[in-house]
Amino acid sequence: MLVEPRAYRVLKVASMLLSIGCSYISAEQSQSPTPETTRQMYYLATDPKDDLPPVTPDPTPGQRPKVAAAHLGFRYNLVLVDDNGKTRPILPDRILRPGDCVSVELQANRSGYLYVLAKQSSGSWIPLMPSPEMPEEKNVIDPSKTVRVPRGYCFAINDPPGTETLFVVLSRDPRDFLELYEGIKQKGAGQASSRRSSTLPEQKNLSSTVEHMTEQFGTRDLSIKKMAEPVGEGEPQGAVYVVNSSDRPVSSVVAKIEIRHR
Repeated sequence: MLVEPRAYRVLKVASMLLSIGCSYISAEQSQSPTPETTRQMYYLATDPKDDLPPVTPDPTPGQRPKVAAAHLGFRYNLVLVDDNGKTRPILPDRILRPGDCVSVELQANRSGYLYVLAKQSSGSWIPLMPSPEMPEEKNVIDPSKTVRVPRGYCFAINDPPGTETLFVVLSRDPRDFLELYEGIKQKGAGQASSRRSSTLPEQKNLSSTVEHMTEQFGTRDLSIKKMAEPVGEGEPQGAVYVVNSSDRPVSSVVAKIEIRHR
């Protein structure tokens, strides 16, 4: 349910945020890079905007640009949103209270397609980017371009306490996320066609797609590091870097971000 207090629209989500972290760092990463090293990998791999293959189930052979990239990753941070829509960055482990409203800002070090979904308390997933209710919305992100999720909205912190999860996909190859793309389209088509009371088959399909992508791309070589204070010019407070730490080029990075409050 959407409400509009004063000049800013708010997207209500049942519960939010004590800290942001990712439970997807495997035990194999006990000797993962330091925060400074992860940050350096992110910026050293930053490249100008480049062409991406179109999202299509039948790509034209021989016309696919190079998509795999070493140290592919994204950076995110929390911003607190006031009633007038003004924002300010906050630390990822800040304790938020009912009445607070937050958004997530993301940047990528390479051009890619960005998908963000939020997990409800029921266990089903809601697409935030792209949204099936806004089919004209573009989900292409270019290097150093900041994207706010939800776009034009914020998460309202409400009781009861609990945990919300965001599923974030940054991919340069449509083949990696075609299943997710089709799942979001089907969900949107179902909503637009009938607004029926139950969309359980669509929710089940979308949930299984999320789990499949998690298993497929997993957490291997994924380094997730928080920087409490800005290091470079233009870097926000509380930046979190999610980077593939392997020198082996990859086409997609997948992470689950847990958001809690108490």
